[in-house]
Amino acid sequence: MHCFSSTLAALAAAPLLASALPIVNRAASANVVLVFQFANVLQQLEGQFYQQGLAKFQDSDFQTAGFSSGMIATQVLSTIQSDEATHESFIQQTLIDNGATPLTCNFSFDSALADVPTLAATARVVEYIGVSAFLGGANLLDDPIFLDAAASILTVEARHQTLLNILSGTGSAIPSAFDIALTPQEVLSIAGGFITGPCNTGIIPTNPLTVNNTGPISSGTLLTVSATNITGTDGLFCNMIVGGANFAINMPLAQCVVPGGINGPVALWITNDDQPLANDVVYRGSSQQIAGPAIFFVDSQPEMLGQLVRSSPSSSDDASDGAAAAPTPTPLPPNIGPSPDGPSPDDNVIVNGVSSVPATTPSAPSP
Repeated sequence: MHCFSSTLAALAAAPLLASALPIVNRAASANVVLVFQFANVLQQLEGQFYQQGLAKFQDSDFQTAGFSSGMIATQVLSTIQSDEATHESFIQQTLIDNGATPLTCNFSFDSALADVPTLAATARVVEYIGVSAFLGGANLLDDPIFLDAAASILTVEARHQTLLNILSGTGSAIPSAFDIALTPQEVLSIAGGFITGPCNTGIIPTNPLTVNNTGPISSGTLLTVSATNITGTDGLFCNMIVGGANFAINMPLAQCVVPGGINGPVALWITNDDQPLANDVVYRGSSQQIAGPAIFFVDSQPEMLGQLVRSSPSSSDDASDGAAAAPTPTPLPPNIGPSPDGPSPDDNVIVNGVSSVPATTPSAPSP
């Protein structure tokens, strides 16, 4: 059997060798195949998103959107796209070597690529979903060789996330000492809106949740949401999970206000129970979940590095309507944030970080 680490090094050095056998005859379990098949779809989504974005926008478009150098943005996105393509080839070959047929799925990014600010904000969230997916799927991998393979991709996805936080111009490069793990079902509820046509992952997504606020989300923002089976707020609770916290911040949905002290990504669920959800994919209860998660960013600690890269965000980044006023929140402990968010020009996507992404078809985009 080939040594995994040496094979992966060869892949990194020579992408054209991605058809080499990365993990041979490991007799992968059903869980391993499920996780790698899901990762295959996610890597296709990420790779095609960056590929289409780079094909649509030139250096000058990024500079017009407020980047100090369009070349910096396109270079970073090109590097990320190349990594995602290599990951995709690696995962697909692993599936083939273990007797599985990789899925090939189609995606629509029309609204997410409406302009450069929407591209940049969506990329930031798409990449964080990748981090959360590999982190959340780790407990399903019952073979250390496959776990090591997934972990080697996770670390690179996290580096991508850091670069995209910087490119946001308002975020922290590393906003938290911990990330948020999501189950494959939770990830698919967010990313599934990009998928068009058949793509049977064998995973049933959780009920997608949309955050309706159109402006930057910060401390004190009263969140408004929508999802199937949610009518009104009576008997419903919002749960916000941040990296490093053992449990969600739970409050009545009618009073779903972003607390102080948060910086970075937040995962939001709606439940029918006033007991907070656990920040753990193994013990996080699902029976009380009504919808979610949605992911959004609270950028309370912007860094100079990001401002040097993106010194003057375009006006579409600064939309402030839709963030309802709310009472002053109770701050969280310090170890527990505005971002380039808002609606796309065609109003088909609201990027608050991201909630669910409306499914689209070539002929009739979803409202």
